[in-house]
Amino acid sequence: MNVKFGRNYRLTIDPKDGGPQIIITLPFTTAFWVQRNNNSDLNRLDIDIYNLSEEHRNRIFQDRFNNGAVVLNGDQVGPRTIVFEAGYGTLYRIFEGDIFRASSARQGTDIITRIEARDGHYDVSATQVFQTSQSGQTLGDILKTLIGQFPNLKLGAVGNYSDSLSRPVVLNGNVYDLLKQYSENKVYIDSGKVYVLRDAEAIEGEIATINDATGILETPRRDDGFLSITTLLEAGINMMQQVKIESTVQKVYNGQYAVIGILHQGMISAAASGHCRSTFNLLAPNLFQQGNQPAFVQVPSQ
Repeated sequence: MNVKFGRNYRLTIDPKDGGPQIIITLPFTTAFWVQRNNNSDLNRLDIDIYNLSEEHRNRIFQDRFNNGAVVLNGDQVGPRTIVFEAGYGTLYRIFEGDIFRASSARQGTDIITRIEARDGHYDVSATQVFQTSQSGQTLGDILKTLIGQFPNLKLGAVGNYSDSLSRPVVLNGNVYDLLKQYSENKVYIDSGKVYVLRDAEAIEGEIATINDATGILETPRRDDGFLSITTLLEAGINMMQQVKIESTVQKVYNGQYAVIGILHQGMISAAASGHCRSTFNLLAPNLFQQGNQPAFVQVPSQ
């Protein structure tokens, strides 16, 4: 049985001000909300940190109206970045992205620093491309070319986009808009990497098990084409990873699924009690099951 005691976290912030990174962990209290999905909108972190020093509060401050750009010694050095890790003993990365807005305010006897972050916000809003791809390339080649234009985001995985283009393709405009256009909105960003996967594809790797021993809090719920399940904080499961459900109550839903949405929320504190939960949206396998064919095709990730 998995032991889920001793919640911990590590928050790593690079203010891009020429100084060292800011690393925050216990005993500082933090309350957080992390949303990740495979939609074309950006993953999001909202996090409150209690009673940081004035120096750290000032270095973290971010005005939302400058699009995340940081200028150091006259040069634009990109956005302030944030990495949030959490878990029990072993820490797993549950968010990596750019600080969109950050400020501090007094609330009672506490000073709370509130950070809003988006995964890839700076690159998505600022990256443009103006070039022509020659005929004979595949759609996958076009997608990888577009992903390569980002200054900070990296290639995660591109699925089976093997259709060959019979004529040159002019790529002019915002890179992320073009990725959505050529993938039919099958692109998403997760932890600083760009993924383009078809409906029946999942990331290659270990199949995680979700059952009573791992901390199921509610029975699985079917919602249209996906299953929703809530557990104690389960930070080690990632987007488009395959999972195996073993429910003792709703056995009809037992089987393998792909993770298409993750919500982590709660509080981690050495001074106050609070819950930490994870909710996973899982793609129902029977949507793509054909005879004895597997429900998902595994795609290797970079």
